[in-house]
Amino acid sequence: MNSWIVLLSTTLRLVDLHDSNHERHSDHTRVSLEKRTGHQDGYWLGIACQLLEYLLEEDYQTNGQFIPQSRCLNNLRELIPELNADDLSYVINTLSTPSELFFTQQVETEKRRTASTKQTALLEKQSKIGHVRLSQAGRQSVTLSRQVDDILYSEHDAAKIISAIARSDFDRIPPICDSILLSIRGLTQEIRRIRENPALEGKLDSFRNNRKYYQSAVRNIQATVMDCQKQFLRQEIRERFNQWAQQQPDEWELQMLDRPLIRILSALENLNRRLTDLLRDIAEGRIQSMGIVDFNKAALNLAWQPPGMELMESVFQQLAPIDIAVTIPSPADYQGLLDNQRADTSSTSLVYDDGSDETPESLKLKRFLSHHGQVMRERLQQGPLPLSEAICNGWHQFSNEDRSVEDCLPQLINMFVDTEQLRPDLAVAIDTQSLNIVLPDGRRLHGDNPILMTVEKSTKKLSLEPSLKPSMKSEEPQL
Repeated sequence: MNSWIVLLSTTLRLVDLHDSNHERHSDHTRVSLEKRTGHQDGYWLGIACQLLEYLLEEDYQTNGQFIPQSRCLNNLRELIPELNADDLSYVINTLSTPSELFFTQQVETEKRRTASTKQTALLEKQSKIGHVRLSQAGRQSVTLSRQVDDILYSEHDAAKIISAIARSDFDRIPPICDSILLSIRGLTQEIRRIRENPALEGKLDSFRNNRKYYQSAVRNIQATVMDCQKQFLRQEIRERFNQWAQQQPDEWELQMLDRPLIRILSALENLNRRLTDLLRDIAEGRIQSMGIVDFNKAALNLAWQPPGMELMESVFQQLAPIDIAVTIPSPADYQGLLDNQRADTSSTSLVYDDGSDETPESLKLKRFLSHHGQVMRERLQQGPLPLSEAICNGWHQFSNEDRSVEDCLPQLINMFVDTEQLRPDLAVAIDTQSLNIVLPDGRRLHGDNPILMTVEKSTKKLSLEPSLKPSMKSEEPQL
């Protein structure tokens, strides 16, 4: 199936251009990525490719005879168990129905003309009984999908150059050389990809297992090409070439045959050097790799850990504009935009522990609530509670276990500010009479007298200001 994907991927864009409704000479030249309609599960394509493969095998055995659909169904069900007769009939009808393909031809008058062909049906179907076989176009399609461009088999293609020279088919030499050159450059590109991304384990294992075969193929191709160059130096070959060139309508020179051979030798030298480096790295257990760069992480690393000033000055001198009177943002301006996240594979869990966050003030507030919280709640059930009454009741202090008296006036005032500490249904009001109390230690409280009350019982005529904090002053005794 992979070979079919390679064939289809090379023709898909051309088919899109064939079916394009784009107006000629339009200035709108941008092309967006097309989304294929229909089911995106590859079901029909899989049936078609497997059917073509099976019919080619039957074509070899039956010498091009028609095959019943029932036999095709039984064979394809081994690979596609959910296939039924209706699905297979639909695929056969589609592949046996021709479509018209339009193209252009160059005529002798050097003018192009539009031509078309309907030889696009991949199957031939008998109208009455429905038996099928490959058409000429279908046979060529399967052959193209099985085309091997591996360099391991290109050494046999190099021998075709010698056969072309012996038969005086000199015009066949450049296409053969181009085919060999494509396979060499394809292998060179694969080596480059492996060195840049060692994660391609399948390709790396292939080179590791076939290292001696690759080296042998490179040597044999090089020896064959050099032998061809030597044959062009022989007088007999030159005379035959001159006689052949005189009979051709186009002008031919011997250098036109020598240049493709030189390109093959140059490509082999580059391939041999890269292959030697890769095999050495494999043998020594090291792969020098550029790797795949995650530019988001690279930007974060540069922001959190800026490079040295020497490197920054060097980059600035090489890349900065000539006029330095420009506004350049500081790296510190982007720190608020950076997302500092833990790795998903981290074994450390985030656990919130508020034990270390307890300050002496928070502990003192807990002790205040444990001493006077319940008493104040019971008092609020009877009616509103002014701050002056709470102070007169002595709730601004409490006795410890060692009989020492601890002051908690700030904690008591906090009950009239943060009412959620006592009950969630409390509101704060301000008494019309101001607060004026002198504590036994000499401190004097004067200002607004806040009142705590429940929301249901807030019918007393008071100036209610729920969000207003009490304004009180605590003065030290005047000496």
